[in-house]
Amino acid sequence: MRESITSIRAPLVDNYIRIIQSLANRGRQVYHENLIEPISRWSTAVPVEPIDRLLSMLREARASGSKKIPLLYKMSLVKSVAPDRLDLSLTGNISLQFLKSMKDEAVVARSDEAIEFVNILKDGFKSYSDAEFVRMNRRFEKTISDAKEIEVEKLIKAHEGSTAHETERDEMARAALEEIRGMLESGETPEVKRAIIVYLLKYSDPAAPNRHLAVAEIAAPLNRKNPQFFKEVMDSAAVIIYHEILKALKENNLIHAIKQIAKFAVLFRGDPATPYFREVDSFEKKFFLIIEQRNLWERLE
Repeated sequence: MRESITSIRAPLVDNYIRIIQSLANRGRQVYHENLIEPISRWSTAVPVEPIDRLLSMLREARASGSKKIPLLYKMSLVKSVAPDRLDLSLTGNISLQFLKSMKDEAVVARSDEAIEFVNILKDGFKSYSDAEFVRMNRRFEKTISDAKEIEVEKLIKAHEGSTAHETERDEMARAALEEIRGMLESGETPEVKRAIIVYLLKYSDPAAPNRHLAVAEIAAPLNRKNPQFFKEVMDSAAVIIYHEILKALKENNLIHAIKQIAKFAVLFRGDPATPYFREVDSFEKKFFLIIEQRNLWERLE
């Protein structure tokens, strides 16, 4: 049994969201084992209300900002996995909504129900994540080992980043920064965090390795108020990039996977405290090993 989670941060929520999405694509057995079964053990008290009524009550509570939102999420989830329920995809949808509410509403994230929810899933999610990394790591190694030299050269170019339309991208990045600057008047909000994460994901590039640093300067006032603000933003970005790598490998899109590995390196190189640093570093080392074995290092100069 791993140590219990006592507080819910945005990176954890981002991780859970993408794990649930991954489970939904891995098949009924894996989805059932890691999501349905843990929720089935959450409570023996199954609500008597029909699921449609519970979801209606939840919508009304969210619209009014009721304090009952976390409890209604729990009731809806417990009802969604009752023995007479056949549409288990509903459980995944409600779980995703609950997680997104945790990101958007601090009172939901601090609730007993939210803490219980992330804890009943954490062991299964960790085991599933570890197994998925091993599976994708093996696939990556085999795919890249089997790639022809001309394909490896394309991957090297993807890792280097693109200088095409650089002036245009710099202008777009500056415009995005101005939008974020204007949002700061409202203080530390979920919208500000999302905007900064989008900026990091969109504009960090090996071809312009310092471009993303400007957003940290703009967010400095928020970081002075909350020293964990930018750390949390960066951790969320790391989680999202890692899951993008896994998704690309599952879809056999090696070029996109390499681009995401390079993006991760630009943002987090040298910081082993970053979520999934070890996993992404493993992918990158395998990539570099292939370059070394084929004597293609000059392509990276």
